[in-house]
Amino acid sequence: MSDLLNQLHDEDEDAVVTITDSDGCTEDYEFLDLVFLGDREYAVVSPVSSDGDVVIFRVMPYEEGEAYLRVTDDVTLLRVFDVFRLKNEDEFDFD
Repeated sequence: MSDLLNQLHDEDEDAVVTITDSDGCTEDYEFLDLVFLGDREYAVVSPVSSDGDVVIFRVMPYEEGEAYLRVTDDVTLLRVFDVFRLKNEDEFDFD
């Protein structure tokens, strides 16, 4: 399991993570949850600059820690979001 994201998952406060893309651009995200599908781990986050949008990253082991690959496949996005919604139906309003 991702060490950084696991630590954020266990904290009671809202956590903000900064992710840098391959072009060197950074964006702040509010960490919402970790979702597991099979042997893959996904981070569900919301851009701080948005109003409720959700972005899903696949957590990838990397030599120097971990990397985050933005999920663009619609089937995977729906599967991860469905698990996220079921896990968090009491915490968020999904309507």
